Amino acid sequence: MHCILDSRMKGSVLNNLKMFTAICGKEAMPNIVLATTKWGEVIMAAGERREVELKEDFWKGMIADGCRAERFKDTYESAWFIIDCISAEGLATVQLSQEMVERRLKLKHTQAGITLNNELKRLIKARKEASRRIRAQAKKQDNALVVQELNKQRVEIDKKITETADELQKLKIPLASHVSIFIKGLLFRN
Repeated sequence: MHCILDSRMKGSVLNNLKMFTAICGKEAMPNIVLATTKWGEVIMAAGERREVELKEDFWKGMIADGCRAERFKDTYESAWFIIDCISAEGLATVQLSQEMVERRLKLKHTQAGITLNNELKRLIKARKEASRRIRAQAKKQDNALVVQELNKQRVEIDKKITETADELQKLKIPLASHVSIFIKGLLFRN
């Protein structure tokens, strides 16, 4: 995994890692190697700083659950070393497939579906706030062209809110299903 870290990416990267973790589940974490790349293209000190940031911020929970972090050094030997790290751990069931195949849950009832549901809710909230800020900014403007551009941006954001809300509706889980999922989870563990 090659990550260029900056403040704009943090939320997106963390959300992707949350979804990845929800799909894989904690049981599979020891089978995952988080590989950094591009070591031949960076100054070693800068690469090492990024690697520490990845391990301490972005990957901290995954590493605590058993993931390994390794450097891919653009060599045949390095690639095989990483592959050997994976194969040495043995196989683990991926949570999403276990939930959908063995427990026969629909996607929206799986941990990945629940994580996606929460992410869509967060996204709608953030977009509504952005739309509100643009509307307030447009009201303060005297320049008709600026107001027109701001309103155009707000309409685009509102369109995305509607699209996201439609996706969220597809994932909506009734209360009775929450109870059923909880009970199935208890039965499945025993």
